[in-house]
Amino acid sequence: MKKSILLLFLLVSSFVFSQNIFWYDVLLEVDSKNASTVADLVDGFYSNHSKPSNVTVAFSSIPLKGASEKATHIISITSESSKSLADFRNSLKGDDWDLYISKMNNYIKSARSAAGRDLINNGSETSYPIGQAWVFKAKNTQLNSLTQAFGKLIKSYKFDGFVAMGQIVHGTENGESLYIYTTYSDLNAAFNFGPQSKNDAAAFAEFTKVLDNIEYSKTFTRVLIKRH
Repeated sequence: MKKSILLLFLLVSSFVFSQNIFWYDVLLEVDSKNASTVADLVDGFYSNHSKPSNVTVAFSSIPLKGASEKATHIISITSESSKSLADFRNSLKGDDWDLYISKMNNYIKSARSAAGRDLINNGSETSYPIGQAWVFKAKNTQLNSLTQAFGKLIKSYKFDGFVAMGQIVHGTENGESLYIYTTYSDLNAAFNFGPQSKNDAAAFAEFTKVLDNIEYSKTFTRVLIKRH
């Protein structure tokens, strides 16, 4: 299907204190003049489409990003159950879906999708509206040491929001395979993210040592518009 919109958001096994989160995202490129129309179409469809209680759909803008990132908005579908997520994605079909896609294609310049799962997270259940992802190019042989180091970091440093290290399993680009994702309560908290004490600085310094051999790719920040 031309310009077919599948659906996206960036996330191997988990640590004892983390719960697996699986995700399926779609990144959309939308002209600013059409942003409100697209938001209404997304809200209208997902507000009326049957969804399991353990599946969440979030629609966000992407106001902060590098020049190479074309996407302006993101639809993120997440669940602690890979089966529930897959079943929900498979339910996106039929006359209502076709009509939704037909209308969306009038306002979408481009779309790409990806899917993945957590490697490890801090288990936070906060639903903060601002999220930032750092994306890296990592080899599979590096994942174990990265996960262990990140586990030490999130035990040593108290993150106010949700934080995770995850793997992009499907839809990766140019070798991008790993991300770190964290959420913030507001823009001020996002501005002030990072070590706040000597102990914090030491914990971050220890973790960044394992990133020395990992190629950094990009970062982007999303702001929640509507969650279903």
